[in-house]
Amino acid sequence: MIIGIVLLFLAGISATFGVASFWTERALLDENTWVATSKAIVNNPQVQDDVAHAIATQIVTVVGVDDLVGGVLPGPLSGFSGTVTEKVTDLIAVAAVQVVKTDAFVSVWETAVRATHDEFVHAVDGSERFVSIDSTGLSLDLGASLAEINKQLDQRGIRILDNVNLASIDVKIQLVDAPGLERIRTWVRVLRVGSIVFPAVAIVAAIAGILIARRRWFAVIAGAVGALVGAGVVALISSTGRERAIEHISGGVLGMSSAGVIVDQVLSGLDSALLVTCAVAVAVLVVGLLAVILTSRSPSAAANDVATPAT
Repeated sequence: MIIGIVLLFLAGISATFGVASFWTERALLDENTWVATSKAIVNNPQVQDDVAHAIATQIVTVVGVDDLVGGVLPGPLSGFSGTVTEKVTDLIAVAAVQVVKTDAFVSVWETAVRATHDEFVHAVDGSERFVSIDSTGLSLDLGASLAEINKQLDQRGIRILDNVNLASIDVKIQLVDAPGLERIRTWVRVLRVGSIVFPAVAIVAAIAGILIARRRWFAVIAGAVGALVGAGVVALISSTGRERAIEHISGGVLGMSSAGVIVDQVLSGLDSALLVTCAVAVAVLVVGLLAVILTSRSPSAAANDVATPAT
């Protein structure tokens, strides 16, 4: 009897771990999880500044402002070209941040994420990397925002992009760096193994437990308790590991803010899955307890009928 109860308890824990593994892997690869990184731009002024400065730096590099300034300044003054370039970068960043704050830029961001999502999934699966994923990590193509940035510059009397073919400029913002992408790949592999192994263990343990157990309703109750315990363990792991997970994938331009959005998006879905699991476990637990009560009363009722003399 004890072995059967233990096996059902193990089956309950394994079933919960299997659900958590499957759900977390799906959420981690889900397109909407990564599209939600736009929240980091909307809600965090520091992120807006970082994105704007990254765009400005790329524009200055592509246009070749440093070379232009160095060629114009006389020999002794050419050393100031770096300072002038920094000032130009800051001016472009001021214009860029006004664009970054708009809903139109958020739309560009979300479109860029959706465009690179398939490549991201292929990269995580270990398939060939494509244009948006290279040795530095996962980058987004935000070239569609250049027209609005140019308008902001024109309004400020800065004509640096007037004679530049905007379509020829690749503006890429790194969302996840290479180490972060590698960690995500590792997480997905582990979760995929878990989503196969844990359900298999749960099925085998449940069948064996039911066959061995003498009082099967007690074994069923043990399975429900195991599922609840498993949910508690998963919840504890997710809450304590949140900060570490954020730190591991915070290497992109958006940094901790974007990583936090991704992790929280995954965990919110996991919480929902755990609530459903707990609800099912509680229902099974209640049914098991009622069955135990009813079956325990039946023999005593029968014994009373036998012991009571007929009148």
